[in-house]
Amino acid sequence: MWFLSLYMRAAVITGALLTGVWILSLVKRDCGIMDAAYPLAVAVPVLVLLVRRGSWSAHEVLTALMVGAWALRMSLHIGLRNAGHGEDGRYAAWRRRFAGHWWWWSFFQVFVMQGVTVWLWSIGLIAAVAAGAHPLGWQHVLALALFALGFSFQAVGDLQLERFKRERTDRSQVLDTGLWRLSRHPNYFGEATVWWSFAALGLVHPWGWLALVCPLYVTWFMSAGSATPMQERYLQKTKPAYADYMRRVPVFFPWTRP
Repeated sequence: MWFLSLYMRAAVITGALLTGVWILSLVKRDCGIMDAAYPLAVAVPVLVLLVRRGSWSAHEVLTALMVGAWALRMSLHIGLRNAGHGEDGRYAAWRRRFAGHWWWWSFFQVFVMQGVTVWLWSIGLIAAVAAGAHPLGWQHVLALALFALGFSFQAVGDLQLERFKRERTDRSQVLDTGLWRLSRHPNYFGEATVWWSFAALGLVHPWGWLALVCPLYVTWFMSAGSATPMQERYLQKTKPAYADYMRRVPVFFPWTRP
């Protein structure tokens, strides 16, 4: 019951946060700010629940540091990347489609939908919070190893991509160096791996095995469900050299066959 109570509290905090972001999107006329708010919608409920408890065992400190570092980097990266470029094309298309109804419909299509997704994905983190004060064990060793791998792939992959975009001389060029020679989507692979690290933290709780559903879904979503296939279709249409890149480099998991 304690776990379910915390899970519902996290849902309330997530809902309040994203409602505030929705109101800000109405003022700015830009639903793209949800992309930068997504990591915060994961981390803020966890950090609020930990702070309110006031118990700071090694397990709780590690949980706060991991989710805080991931969310801060991701939110800053997306926010800075999107600054000055106007509303993302997806949201702009929906805004044109729904016209005068978009101001209220966006709350459900963008903010509620992603809020529910975040809430479902966060079972492992809430289980880690529900576990309370706990000594470090094998779960934390596993969590740290996965987090180091995922965070480095995500952060370094994003940095390499941003540098490539600044230095390329032709928009049709394909990035195939650094981490991008190991995977066509190293940042997506890193994101999925980070969520496996959050699930490992949740294994401290007796119900923590339930959390394994979350990274399984995130991995499917990132590799086959939506993120990667959508990006692949766009890149094949806009970059003639991408077909050769696909033959040489694995699509998602590094070091596998293309």
